[in-house]
Amino acid sequence: MELQGHERCVSRVPIFSHLEMDELEEVFQRINHQNMKKGEYLFMAGDRSSSLFVIHKGKVRIYRLNDNGEEQLIRVLSHSDFTGELSLFSADEESKSYAEVLEDAEVCRINREDIYGLMQKYPDISIKIIESFAERLNDSESLTTNISLLNSREKLIEYIRTHTKNDKLILTMTKKNLASYLSMQPETLTRTFKKLENEGIIKKINNKTYDIL
Repeated sequence: MELQGHERCVSRVPIFSHLEMDELEEVFQRINHQNMKKGEYLFMAGDRSSSLFVIHKGKVRIYRLNDNGEEQLIRVLSHSDFTGELSLFSADEESKSYAEVLEDAEVCRINREDIYGLMQKYPDISIKIIESFAERLNDSESLTTNISLLNSREKLIEYIRTHTKNDKLILTMTKKNLASYLSMQPETLTRTFKKLENEGIIKKINNKTYDIL
C-alpha cells in the first residue's frame, strides 16, 4: 500500500517515521485536517492546547513576546515539522508561545488522548518524542547563549556555521524573521550581512542564498 497526501506527511514526522505502513495508517485514522489562512493562529499565548500539530503544507512561525512586547522568533515550521508537543505532558498549562500561519497551510492535528494511545501501543513513539525534546532543548539553550553572550556579528557567523551545507547557506525564513530569531534589528542584520560580504566571508547569490567562502 502506498501512502498518499497527508499520510505521507505523517510518515516523514520524526516521531512516526519508524512505523510500518499499517501502523502509519492507524496514525492517519486519528488525525483531524485543517486548512488555515495566512495570519491565522494554531494557538496563542494563554491558550490551553491538547493537540500535536503537523504541518503538511505552508509555513508556521513559533514566537514569544518578551517583557517589552518585542517578538522573539523560536522557529519556522514547514512541511512535516510539528509543534504543540509540550501540551502532551502539561494538560492544564497555558501556552507561552504563538503559532502564526505565514503561508496558507494544511495542518494535521492529533489529540492528546490519541497520542497517548499510540504511545502505549508503540513505545518507540515515546522514545522519538523524548529525542525530539532533547534536540529542541539543545537548540533553545544554544539560542539563549548566543543572545546573551554574542554580538551581532558573532550571532550571524554562528548561525551561518550551523546552517551551511556544502559551502552554501540557504535561508529558510525571511530576513525579518531571521533578525527576530537572532534577537537583533532587521537593519542591524542587513548591515552585518553586508560586512561579511565586504570581508570576503560570504558571497551573495540572491536574497536567500549565499556562498560561504
